[in-house]
Amino acid sequence: MIEATAENNFMPTAADLKPYISEANLIALCSPLNPTGTVFTETGLAEICDLILEENKKRGSSRKPVYLMFDQIYWTLTHGETRHYDPVSINPDMKNYTIYIDGISKAFAATGVRVGWAFGPEKLILKMKAILSHIGAWSPKAEQVATAKYLDNDDATDEYLFAFKNNISKRLNAFHAGITKLKEEGFKVESIPPQAAIYLTVKFDLTGKTTAEGTLLETAADVTKYLLDEAGLAIVPFYAFGASKKSPWYRLSVGTSVYEEIDELFAKLKEALNKLT
Repeated sequence: MIEATAENNFMPTAADLKPYISEANLIALCSPLNPTGTVFTETGLAEICDLILEENKKRGSSRKPVYLMFDQIYWTLTHGETRHYDPVSINPDMKNYTIYIDGISKAFAATGVRVGWAFGPEKLILKMKAILSHIGAWSPKAEQVATAKYLDNDDATDEYLFAFKNNISKRLNAFHAGITKLKEEGFKVESIPPQAAIYLTVKFDLTGKTTAEGTLLETAADVTKYLLDEAGLAIVPFYAFGASKKSPWYRLSVGTSVYEEIDELFAKLKEALNKLT
């Protein structure tokens, strides 16, 4: 696992991958990314594609190639001017090395309907199908048929996604504006502008602070508990996703938030932050 940084919106770069590419058989990338809600830029993804193609050219036919598993399950949920890029559209030579992963559970708020799909090089897809046929890991046929019928209705899907994306964007932008205002007022918080999915990457640099009751916030877990107890704000520390235990960054999901309650939440959050010394 490679830990990405805030400077690159927590997206891995070709430079991050290069030291390990010679020993790799598979690179797994996700864009839009959970937990950050950020995406690859066209240049950033193109550089990774070039790195993979260069490595495979070196290997020739004597070694297994490096494949790219590209999880794009949130790709329809981009916000504002954000654009989704994928490997083969950027570089057609990636067609022989890319396996796409997608499904309906995220963009269609259907987390209980585990209908997904993969597409890529025929050799690999046949192997995947063979494995699945032996372990029985697939969604019920009724769900598959219903999903196919629904997705074939362009008007219905367009209407749903338009409303769903607008509602998600509205909430994400409200949270980002609230965090930005707190930062401008001198609090040690910030957030990355919303790009995609249902997540906002937020920073609460509060370890080392002391509560009104005299309790020291020593860890990210302490910060998480304090904000939940005092402000009713539920966030997930990035260490839960493999980052350093000392990381001050957190995932904020707007999936269950209510837009009309955001102002009240920020009033409570500001009060909670003011209590810290």
